[in-house]
Amino acid sequence: MWGLAWLACLALGCATTSGAGTPDSERSFREFQLAASLRDEGQTASAIEHLRKALDLDPDNAEAHLLLGFIQMERRDYENAEQHLSRGIKILDKQKRDGSTLAEARNIYGLCLIELGRYEEATDVLRRSATDELNTAPHLAWGNLGLAQFRMGEYQEAVKSTMEAVRIQPRFCIGYYTMGQALWHLQQLEDAERALVSALEADESCRSDRRLQGAWRLRGEVRARLGHRRDAIADLERCVELDPYSNDGRMCQTLLEDAR
Repeated sequence: MWGLAWLACLALGCATTSGAGTPDSERSFREFQLAASLRDEGQTASAIEHLRKALDLDPDNAEAHLLLGFIQMERRDYENAEQHLSRGIKILDKQKRDGSTLAEARNIYGLCLIELGRYEEATDVLRRSATDELNTAPHLAWGNLGLAQFRMGEYQEAVKSTMEAVRIQPRFCIGYYTMGQALWHLQQLEDAERALVSALEADESCRSDRRLQGAWRLRGEVRARLGHRRDAIADLERCVELDPYSNDGRMCQTLLEDAR
């Protein structure tokens, strides 16, 4: 669950660099702006090249570090992403440059830490992001906080965090999905079903979102446990339709065979 408002701001050049107007810092910022445009055009390799030039010119170009970290997240290179995101955030902190960019960059950094399995560190970072009044998308940070807590087995805490996420943004499908997973582990099946209904129906886009294939599988399992066989089969069939070759798709196919 990524917050992209700060990235859009970076791409538009609305962020300001910390350089004192030196020729190198100005050239670094121009290289960063070019990289942001190239990334938007899908030219990732060229964007990385210009970001590296930006950082050679000015190692304290926080925006360049953040954008490079974000691109590495997209490429699933979490080790390198962590280094650049951490560096960018430290620079912003040191320069006391508060604002939405810092708050939302912490959300991305927290998600990176989750991918690296560093859940306790992630919860600290994400809580700071979620409670920062300058964060323009705090529901994403609350949702990621819930995900980190879920991964640690703190299911009650995960429910609390995701409830706050969906309170802020009632159409936050993935937040409901994490909530449903936590409630399933708590064996609160009726509450889990309600959360999963919201995960798949809170917004029209949820029904076709492949990231939510697991929600169809889990709702099918919950409904089967509750004795709602017909609804369970319909959910498992939809799960298979989304992608029969994914792990969730194969699991749903097996569950369907058992149900029939």
